[in-house]
Amino acid sequence: MKRSIIRTAKTKDEAINEALKEINKTRDEVSIEIIEEESSGFLGLIGQKDAVVKISYDQDLDEGIDDLMKEIEEDSKKSLRENFDVTALSREITNEESSKEDEEVLEEKSIDKKSNQDERLDEANIVEEDELNTDVELYYKAKDLLEKILYNMHFEDIKVIGNLEDNIIKLDAKIDPKDTGIVIGRLGKTLESIETIIRKIINTRENNLKLNIDINNYKKRRDEKIIDLADKACKKVLKTRKPWNLKYMNSYERRLAHEQIGKYDKLDSHSEGEEPRRYVVVDYKID
Repeated sequence: MKRSIIRTAKTKDEAINEALKEINKTRDEVSIEIIEEESSGFLGLIGQKDAVVKISYDQDLDEGIDDLMKEIEEDSKKSLRENFDVTALSREITNEESSKEDEEVLEEKSIDKKSNQDERLDEANIVEEDELNTDVELYYKAKDLLEKILYNMHFEDIKVIGNLEDNIIKLDAKIDPKDTGIVIGRLGKTLESIETIIRKIINTRENNLKLNIDINNYKKRRDEKIIDLADKACKKVLKTRKPWNLKYMNSYERRLAHEQIGKYDKLDSHSEGEEPRRYVVVDYKID
C-alpha cells in the first residue's frame, strides 16, 4: 500500500528527517519530492519561506489497516461526542453514589442502638466479616460501573468479565469489535478516562486497590505489538550497529520497549523528543 506525508520545516533536510522519524523509515526506503525549497528571503528578513517536502513510502498491510481504523474511529467519535460526555457521566455517577450513601446513613441512624453485650460481640464479628468482603464488593461495584458507562455510550451486547487478584481488580469488556477503537480512543485516552472515573468512585487509593480495565484484549495485543516492534528493532541494530528509532509512544509503551531492549547485552536504549512525540532510540554499545 502506497502512502505519503507532507512536512514543512525551516530546511528541506529538517523536514525530511522529521518525516522519516514519524514513519520510522530510512531515506533508502522512501521517495522524496521537494515541493518547495527553503528561502532565506531578502537580507534574511523579508520573504522567508520554509521548505515543503513530500515523502512517499510502501506501507505494510497491517499498518495500513491500523491507519484506516484510526480514520474510521475519528469519524465515529465525532458523532459520539455529541451524545456522550465522560465528564458529565462522571458527575452523574458520583452524585448517584453520594445519594445512595446518604440513604444508607439515614437508615443506619434509624436503627436502635441499644444492644446487650452478646449483640455487640455479634456486631463486631459482622463488621470484621464485612471488612474481609470489602475488596470483593468493590470489584462488583467497579464491574457494574463499567457496564453502566458502556451502556451510556450506546453500545450493545456488552459483557464484562474479570477477577480480583490480590489487590488488583482486572476487568475486560467484550463489545462489538468494530466499536473497540471508539471506546479506547486516540492513544487510549478514552479508556484511560473511563478507568479514572471508576477509580475515583471506588476510591482505589484509600482502599489500597489497583484497577486495570481492558477492552477486547486491546492492552494485551498492544503490549505484544510493542514488544515485537522493539525486538525487530534490536535485531536491525545488532546487524547494522547503527541506532534505530522506534515510533512515537506514551510512557507506558516506552517502558515496555526499554525492558525488551534491556534483554540484549550488546544494546542500550534511551528516549528522545517531547510529549506526545517522544520515542525510544535503540543504540549499539561500543566495546
